[in-house]
Amino acid sequence: MTGPTDRAVTAPAVDEPPRLLVAGLITLTTVIGVIGSLGAPLVPEIAKSEGVSLGAAQWSLTATLFVGALSPPLVGRLGGGTRRRTAALVCLAAVCFGTLIAALPLGFGALVAGRALQGLGFGIVPLAFAVARDRLPEERARRALASISIANVVSAGLGFPIAALAADVLGVKGAFWGAFVFTVVALVVGWRVVPPGDPSGDGPTDYVGTLLLGGATFCILLAISRAEAWGYTSARIVGLVAAALLVLSLSVFWLLRHPTPLVDLRVAALPGVLGAHVASLLGGVGMYLMMATVMVLVQADPGIGDGLGRSVTWAGLMLTPYAVASVLGNRIALAMGPVIGADLLLPLGCLAFGVSNLMLALWHDQLWQIALVMLVGGIGSGTTFNSIPWLMVRVVPATETGSALALNLVVRMLGFATGSALSVAVLQHLARGGHPTDAGYSAAGWLGLAFCLVAATVCGVQARTARRVLAATP
Repeated sequence: MTGPTDRAVTAPAVDEPPRLLVAGLITLTTVIGVIGSLGAPLVPEIAKSEGVSLGAAQWSLTATLFVGALSPPLVGRLGGGTRRRTAALVCLAAVCFGTLIAALPLGFGALVAGRALQGLGFGIVPLAFAVARDRLPEERARRALASISIANVVSAGLGFPIAALAADVLGVKGAFWGAFVFTVVALVVGWRVVPPGDPSGDGPTDYVGTLLLGGATFCILLAISRAEAWGYTSARIVGLVAAALLVLSLSVFWLLRHPTPLVDLRVAALPGVLGAHVASLLGGVGMYLMMATVMVLVQADPGIGDGLGRSVTWAGLMLTPYAVASVLGNRIALAMGPVIGADLLLPLGCLAFGVSNLMLALWHDQLWQIALVMLVGGIGSGTTFNSIPWLMVRVVPATETGSALALNLVVRMLGFATGSALSVAVLQHLARGGHPTDAGYSAAGWLGLAFCLVAATVCGVQARTARRVLAATP
């Protein structure tokens, strides 16, 4: 908890009324959610405008998710003490710069680099949680955590139609210029509302753990995205998988022995926490398999392949039901939690993701079918991702809350990035003449269903364990 000394030296944001503080934090997470989702509906347009393959263009999304998978714990560690405000402003400035170079006509490489820098913005989310927890009374902090979580998920869904409309009207570069304006606003808001943290939270940063986790993640994503082009049993793919397993093993060894690890794996294994991480990882894979596939399906030209042949704006609009249903799913979770038990919300949410993937596998010939797929997926999102913060807080020690939430965001982003890369791998594997086919869309849906069913099963088992532990806790 923030001490008196910290309050005495806080920058301009220190004495902000709680309402203004919460509004500012929601603004930050909303902008970051919109920017983070910016690449998904633009992937086909980026491929056309930059003259690259669909698989290469997908890295404009995967690069953001890759960096976004590593930034939360690193930013959380850097911002855990008196460096909190500095860490937030540096991240927001990096997002601004990344958006700027993506908007400039510097080539495809610069665009991907800019998108990667935008991934640093995901570190703002756990930092916003920490600020709300430290600066607000307990009851108001609970409501603020829920509002921040909802804002982040809904903004990701709303970012799709916003980006799509901007791309249709202004082109791909115009969409990035519009995003640049939003990032500048976010930087100003961050300077105004983010206070410094508690000096007692200062400590060494685990850069070695960051490099190890980053190396393992990169090898996994590269192997998934290039397996079709290089061959699933080629020496390069086998080597990447072996390297990923080796580096991941070294990461676990390092994190379990480091005095201040990047992420605390022991906390991650607590009953009630492990289920949340599984839901974020496997449910995230299923969710992004569905979303990335839908973006390609809606825009694919039926004259040279299989698809609906609609504009990028239509593709973005398909995410609107997802955003609306996310809020609805959160309300359903809040109402059902006391009745069925909070721990059952995660397996139910994963099952909803599974149903949406099943619907995609079976029905993807009409826009209304796609809208229904996204509606069901949004309910799954609201039931799982928006519920995870307050589900985890029940069993995580107060001093480890920030670390646990940051790790959960890491595995969620890993799930998103893997799902994004898998969707391209599946569509390319079943392509005809280099263009996606109905068989590819169906296969992506079935694969997403498999991930979601495994997640629901594991979360159901974990729910029973968590209930027993909580019942035995005085």
